[in-house]
Amino acid sequence: MNVIIPLIKRDWLEFRKHVLSILFFWILMPILIHVFLAIPLSRLITLDVRYLNWSSAGVWITTSCMAAFLVTSIHLRKIHLGSQQIEAILQSPVTNMELLSVIILKGVIFGFCQFVCAIFITSTLNHEYFSIGQIAIIISQMLVIIFSFSAFGTLIGLIISSGMAFIQFSFTIFLFTSVGMGIFIPMSYYPDGYISIMERIPFTIVFGNIQAAIINDSIHWLGLFLTIGITGIIIIISLILSYKIFRST
Repeated sequence: MNVIIPLIKRDWLEFRKHVLSILFFWILMPILIHVFLAIPLSRLITLDVRYLNWSSAGVWITTSCMAAFLVTSIHLRKIHLGSQQIEAILQSPVTNMELLSVIILKGVIFGFCQFVCAIFITSTLNHEYFSIGQIAIIISQMLVIIFSFSAFGTLIGLIISSGMAFIQFSFTIFLFTSVGMGIFIPMSYYPDGYISIMERIPFTIVFGNIQAAIINDSIHWLGLFLTIGITGIIIIISLILSYKIFRST
């Protein structure tokens, strides 16, 4: 813990230097997704509930998950590709687990702050009001997927070294998350074969839980626990890779 605290303080000082640009990003991204994705689709998609309210979950998920993913993956890429940073790690008492824990925590914090901004913006634009029970369910589901994308970002930051490949992969993740997993386009609009595959993915179930919470529908908790298990596996793989990358130089 004594080693982790200085790392957290360093990240806090870095955040203070860029606080205005980060706040601008947190506010701007939900608005852009709402204006350029949710509103146009609301004219094409018909649901039993108001589409813009239902698709609010898509705005929260897309912006917060991508924020968590990008923060951790970019941080790991800087360490991975910067020889001076690797040398500093090798000469410090910081373990790989402590380093990954701090980076993942940073991603979770950024992702959750993005979620708070997103839910405030969409609630204001759509005149949404949630009960305490709805908020509790939404937050529990969002924390798990933010944590998962944060951990996934560490893995990608270790694996992908090419800058162009990283940009392409990040854009693919954004597209697949936003339009391929039922958060803006209902799964019923996709072919049956595609639905049969996607409904078995735990992330899709958790995304559906958030949408279900908005309309007071039933929640499937198994997907949440499966997602936590998958996240644990991702962290273990990232830890093994980090030893091969950082400690073998």
